[in-house]
Amino acid sequence: RGRGGRQPDQVMRSYTITPLRTEAPVWAEVPTLQADNILWLPDVGVRMVQQMCYDAQHLYVRQQAWEQNIRAEHSGYLQQVCEDSCMEFFFRPTERPDYFNVEMNPNKAIWLGVGPCIQELIRLQVPRVHTMLDTQVEFTDTGWVLKYQIPFAFIRRFFPDFEAKEGGKIYGNAYKCGDETVKTHYLAWSPIGCKEPMFHCPEYFGCLIFGTY
Repeated sequence: RGRGGRQPDQVMRSYTITPLRTEAPVWAEVPTLQADNILWLPDVGVRMVQQMCYDAQHLYVRQQAWEQNIRAEHSGYLQQVCEDSCMEFFFRPTERPDYFNVEMNPNKAIWLGVGPCIQELIRLQVPRVHTMLDTQVEFTDTGWVLKYQIPFAFIRRFFPDFEAKEGGKIYGNAYKCGDETVKTHYLAWSPIGCKEPMFHCPEYFGCLIFGTY
């Protein structure tokens, strides 16, 4: 799998993370980012959006996929969930090069890691990870929805200087894939310039801005 660098004329995409003004997210009021870059293979009709909001303690994430023939074979921890119908969120919380990758299939099988690149990524085994993330999956007539929350306290275990402050920035990308689905596909929010499938490309992350209350 190849890597490349962002071209000088490429504009970094940006998305504003909505500040939470209610006890729980009202997703109908939260803007979406579109994973509308169809990469490496022809368009097979799969679509994905992601939404994010935050409060003093958590980053809330909602991902929705429109796809037929959902594949959900993996159920164990740290399995290759990218082979299944999979939605992913990679984000770099600070100016350090290290980033988290969160990958899940409809069984809530999760691949969670942290590091500066795929060659140096540390795979994380977190006890009761879905309790911590409050992971929720639901199926729709047209696909499936994944929701979870990332505690800022968990982020600060690895990035002690991280702050979720109004106007602050982190960097990341949202992905949809399915290596062994009936119709293999690769989608991303922020475009990737690699010639071969590779999501571990922090040089192509977009900008995620904590909105103002």
